[in-house]
Amino acid sequence: MTTDHARKSAAREQVRITGESYLRAAVGAAAPSPEVIRSTGRQFVLSGFCGSFAGVVRNRHWLVDVYPAQEGRGLPRGLAPFEAPLHSWERFVQGEINHEVLLPRPQGGTALPLRDYQQEQVARLVAARREGAPGYLWALPTGSGKTPMAVRAVCAAAGRAPQKILVVTRLSVVPAWRATIDRFATSGHRWVVINPERLWRLLDHPEAGLHRLPGDEAAKLVAQEGVSRVDWDTVVIDECHMLANSESRRARTVQRLMARSDGGQAFAIWASATPFTEPEESAYLGNLVAHAAGVRPPAGEVDYRLWLKELGLRLNNDRRGRWYHRFNRPDVTRLRALLYESGVGSAATASDLNLPEQERDVQPIVLSEADRVRYERAWEEFRRSEGLSVFADSSPGSYRVEALRKVQKASLVKAPYVARIVVDQVRRGCQVVVPMWFVESIDEVAVRIARELRAAGLDERVVAITGRDVELRERKRVAFQRGEALVVVLNALEGINLHAGEANTDGKGGRATSTPRVSVIADVLTGGKRALQAEGRTQRDGRSAPVIYAYAAGTGEAQWTAATFRSLSNTLSLSTNDRDSAAFACLADHITLQDTT
Repeated sequence: MTTDHARKSAAREQVRITGESYLRAAVGAAAPSPEVIRSTGRQFVLSGFCGSFAGVVRNRHWLVDVYPAQEGRGLPRGLAPFEAPLHSWERFVQGEINHEVLLPRPQGGTALPLRDYQQEQVARLVAARREGAPGYLWALPTGSGKTPMAVRAVCAAAGRAPQKILVVTRLSVVPAWRATIDRFATSGHRWVVINPERLWRLLDHPEAGLHRLPGDEAAKLVAQEGVSRVDWDTVVIDECHMLANSESRRARTVQRLMARSDGGQAFAIWASATPFTEPEESAYLGNLVAHAAGVRPPAGEVDYRLWLKELGLRLNNDRRGRWYHRFNRPDVTRLRALLYESGVGSAATASDLNLPEQERDVQPIVLSEADRVRYERAWEEFRRSEGLSVFADSSPGSYRVEALRKVQKASLVKAPYVARIVVDQVRRGCQVVVPMWFVESIDEVAVRIARELRAAGLDERVVAITGRDVELRERKRVAFQRGEALVVVLNALEGINLHAGEANTDGKGGRATSTPRVSVIADVLTGGKRALQAEGRTQRDGRSAPVIYAYAAGTGEAQWTAATFRSLSNTLSLSTNDRDSAAFACLADHITLQDTT
C-alpha cells in the first residue's frame, strides 16, 4: 500500500505525504534498507532537507537522501531546488551510486589563462609532486589567485587520468570555488568542494552506525576513529591556517581524510597568505617539514615542540611567554629553509609577484575628556549607560576577560571618531570597508557613519554584514560592489571579495565599480592572521587598497593593538616578508612606548 502510494505520488511529481508515516514505511525495520533499493532509472542524491517528499529514501551507507527515479524520468519539480550542485559531495555520491563519471566542462570549451607568476607557481608544485613530495604549501599574498592556481596544478599533475579531488574551504567561498573549477580546469576529474563543518560526512566508522547518531556526536567520533569513505588522490586545503590548532576536531578530521586504504596518503595542497604565526602552529604541515628534513613525520603522540627542537629550532619565548621572531632568527631561517627552499613549498611577497604592496597607516584616536569618563566606567555601568543589555553572568572574570571588556569599551566609545575617519575617505572619492570584531560595535559604527554622511550632505547608504544575516550577506556585498552602498561594516574577515573592478561580481556578468577602496580596521583583530586576511578583502587581483588601523590611544585597546602587530610581524617573517614584518614590529614598539609614557 505504502509502495503504491509512493509510486503514484512520485508520478504526479508534487504530492507530499506526512514525514512520520512515510519514514516508518521507508526506513522502518520491516522495509528493505535504502542501500539495496532497486531502480530502473537514475538515482538522484539530494542536497539539503527536502521534507517528506514521496519517494525520497535515506541511504544509510552514504548518509544522504536519495530519490530513485523511474526509467526515463528526472527529478520531480518539487525536488528541483534540492538537486545536488556540481562539485558537491552529494553530486559525487550520486556518481558513485549510478556508476557515473562527472567531469567539469570549462566555459566555452577553453580554460581561462593564468598570469605568468601563477604559471610559475603551478610548475613548481607539479615538479614537487613528481619528485615525491607529500604535498606543497603556497604561502602567497591574499588576492594573488591561489584558487585558479590550485585547479590548474591539480590538472597539470594528474594529466588526463581522472582523479578524485577534495577541496576544503570556507562555506562562503564554496560557490566561487566550484565556478573556478569550471573556468580553469583543463582536464576532467571528480571534484568535491565542501566546508569543514560538513567533513565528518565523508568519514565512516568501522563499528558505529553513524546514521543513528546526532551530527555533532558523529563528527566527534569520526575525528577520533573515522575512516575515509573515498581514497582521495589530492586534497586541497584552502586557507589552511584554519588547521593551526592541530588538536582541533577540524584538523584531526582532515588528517583522517588524507589516509588512503592502500596505506598511502593523498597529495596535499596547502594554501594561505598566513599559514602560521609561530613554528608550533606548523604541526599540520609536519609531513612537509619531515620530508624536507629527511626524517620520519611526527606521530600523533609525539610532542611537536620537542620534535622541532630535535630539528634544530630553539623556540625561545619573550618576557610575555610567547615566541617572537626577533629573538629567534635561527628558527626563522631554519623553517624557511625547510618549507620554502626544499621543494615542498613557495613563499612570496606582493612585490615578488609584481603585485602592488600594501599601504598602511595607523591613526591613534585621542578620546575627549567626556569619552574618557565613559571608557573608565565599570563594565555593568558602562553597558547600562550605552543602552546595552547586562547579562547575569557579567561579574568580573579572569585577566583576559577583563582585558577584553576594556577593548570592547574602547571599540564602542570611539565609534563617532571612526565614523569621521570613514566619511573623510568617502569625501575623497573612495568606497570604504570597515572590518570589525564586536557585533554590537558594528551596529553602532554603521549608524554613526550614516549620520555623519547625512550631515555632510553625502549619500548615507551603509550596509552591515555579520554572522546574523547569512541569507542577506551576498545581497549586501553585491550592493556595495555595485556602488549602491558607499560603506560596508562587517566582521567577515575571510571568503568575501570587496575589491574594485571585480569581474562577475553579481554572478550575472556584472563588474564591481572601479571606485578606489580603502579599509579602516576599527577593532583589534587579534592574532597574527585576521588583520592580514582583512586587508586582503580589498587589496586583491592586482588592485591596491590602503588600510588604516584606528585604535583608541591610552586604553586597553592600544595594548592589544601592539600585541596584534607583534603577531602580524611573526606571521610575515615566517612567510619571508621581512619588509612588512619589520614595519609591524616597529609600530608595535611605538604604540607600546606611547602607551607607557
